[in-house]
Amino acid sequence: MNFIRSLPVLFLLIAAPLLEAQITITDADMVTVNDTVRLSVQQSLINFDETLTGPNYTWNYDFLIPDSQRVEKMLVPASTGYPFVGFLSTYARPDPNPDPIPFILLGSAPTNAYKFYKKQTSQLTIPFHGITTTGIAIPMPISPADVVYKFPMNYGNKDSSLSGFSYPVAGVGYFRKRQKRVNTVDGWGQLTTPYGTFNTIRVKTVINITDSIFLDTLGFGFNLPQPPRYEYKWWAKGSKLPVLEIDATGSIIGNGFTVTGVLYKDSILTTMNITSQSSNTCPTAKQGSATASVTGGRSPHTYSWSTGENTASINDLEEGLYKVTITDRYGNTATDSTKVEVKIEDPACLNIPSGFSPDGDGVNDLWNIRALSEFKNCKVEVFNQWGSLIFSSSGYTTAWDGKYNGQQVEAGTYYYVLDLGNGSQKRTGPVTVIR
Repeated sequence: MNFIRSLPVLFLLIAAPLLEAQITITDADMVTVNDTVRLSVQQSLINFDETLTGPNYTWNYDFLIPDSQRVEKMLVPASTGYPFVGFLSTYARPDPNPDPIPFILLGSAPTNAYKFYKKQTSQLTIPFHGITTTGIAIPMPISPADVVYKFPMNYGNKDSSLSGFSYPVAGVGYFRKRQKRVNTVDGWGQLTTPYGTFNTIRVKTVINITDSIFLDTLGFGFNLPQPPRYEYKWWAKGSKLPVLEIDATGSIIGNGFTVTGVLYKDSILTTMNITSQSSNTCPTAKQGSATASVTGGRSPHTYSWSTGENTASINDLEEGLYKVTITDRYGNTATDSTKVEVKIEDPACLNIPSGFSPDGDGVNDLWNIRALSEFKNCKVEVFNQWGSLIFSSSGYTTAWDGKYNGQQVEAGTYYYVLDLGNGSQKRTGPVTVIR
């Protein structure tokens, strides 16, 4: 009895680890040299609420629609044009949006910009930037180095670091940039993007930057506080880069901020191509069908046919042209059409009624053999029970109306012989006249 009473407790002890969904991010989950990652980029995001986070949280961003895509490759540092910083870094990552200050003051915005990363088991740092201005490749040592992450990363962790660099400005003095980075792992749970669903942790980063300019001619300098920057990054095991990153810029005065970009791991976006095909129908029947298949775009795809149906395949179609428009999850569309035609001289289309009622009520008054008129050389003969020919038609341009010599035949069973005129075997059988 004591064992039975302890079963619920035992079950909870066994099940408890299974309910634990938190993950730990280490240096092994980061990119390294020669890795490539495809990112979709969305320029803005409205109604982003950074407070929606916490333990065992569910984030749904499957509504994201990219403005563009890019593939980032982590380069060998020596291949970037800044080879002299290679021994101090693990890989180089292109910087698509380098800070123009102070280089714009020299008359040329920075180009060929890179961030050089040093990956260690304890942390990921940026010890160097590389920029080209006025045609000169300049390594920018970051001292102390920018500590991007400290490992391992678990829910509830918080760390901070200081970093910066100085750069001489000829004829003016020097420029200095200092920043404080604060990382907080403020959530864990399930994240959904257009790329899929992942178990993640969320890292919130606040970066406060202060620029300073020292003027040699005046012998003093002054600070230029910059708006704080925010980064919200969702990491999954082995994701190499964040599965989702939302960047924002704050206000020097007040607490508001504006989302400046959204990046998320994605698969290649390709142009949608539709292949549609149809099967033909028998004459006077609705036996045709049409099917559309699509490649490219981003699933799920929705279908819209000119019939009003919204499935990939439609059936019970008569002769005609059918148009389909396919829309992917991002709203991209592609259109195609296919034609259902009437089968010509197809014996499978023949439908020989076993009887009819020529009573003049307008219903089933004629012995109509479906699709027989398509066989231009056909011949139909009807005989009574004594073998006398009572009806004959070549081409079957006129259906039998149940009469012989202008008079109604008696109710009963008659026999037909059908020759399609194409060399195939003749068809025979009974036909009943109902009065």
